[in-house]
Amino acid sequence: MTRVRTPGGPRVAVLLGTAGAVLALAACGSAGSGSAASTAATTPTTPAAPSSSAPVVTSSAAASAPASPPSASRTASPSTTRTAAPAARPVLVLESDGLGYVVGGAAIRHLPFGSDGTAVVRAVGTALGGSLTRNDLPECGQGPRTAAGRAGFSVLLDGTTFVGWTDQGAKGRHLTTADGLGIGSTLRDIKAGRPGTTTSEGSVGTEFVDGDGFGGILGGASLTSRATLVYAGETCFFR
Repeated sequence: MTRVRTPGGPRVAVLLGTAGAVLALAACGSAGSGSAASTAATTPTTPAAPSSSAPVVTSSAAASAPASPPSASRTASPSTTRTAAPAARPVLVLESDGLGYVVGGAAIRHLPFGSDGTAVVRAVGTALGGSLTRNDLPECGQGPRTAAGRAGFSVLLDGTTFVGWTDQGAKGRHLTTADGLGIGSTLRDIKAGRPGTTTSEGSVGTEFVDGDGFGGILGGASLTSRATLVYAGETCFFR
């Protein structure tokens, strides 16, 4: 403390002492504040730990995301499995020495006279769309025979042997030879396709036959008369 020599010196000394104390306190306070500020400035701030109540983004998003709809390609796409188309029926071809059997436009399979009757009956039934009806014919001129037929077409069997066929035609089908002759063909057409064809009159009407054994019955004797029945091989009807 500084002493001042003035009147009332002691009072001034006291005041100065008080002021010094105040200044000293202020200085201490300032020093303390500066130290605290320095400490605050140099001490790294530790980040606050996240609150346990804060939502976890991934879990919250997963929980709140709407369920994915079923894949449209699994539920709306049509089935790739295709139903197989039904197989086409075989086609019978009339032949002078038996029958032809065509499957899917392939080459003709021949069923000649003398073939196993069971195989022929099966093939004819497949081509005509159903089983054949059998009839015993004990009074045929050449001996007992069995006919197996369906819808106007029949095969003639000698025991189990294929010996002939007859076609009277039927609505919805038209069997022909390889050159197009069959029910409905005119005598002119038949003679043009089979130059050796001859005709005769009998109890069954006007009958024609070519040199290979293909024959039939006509509706008349003129060139425009049409075949109402055709056959090859053995027959069993009375002339």
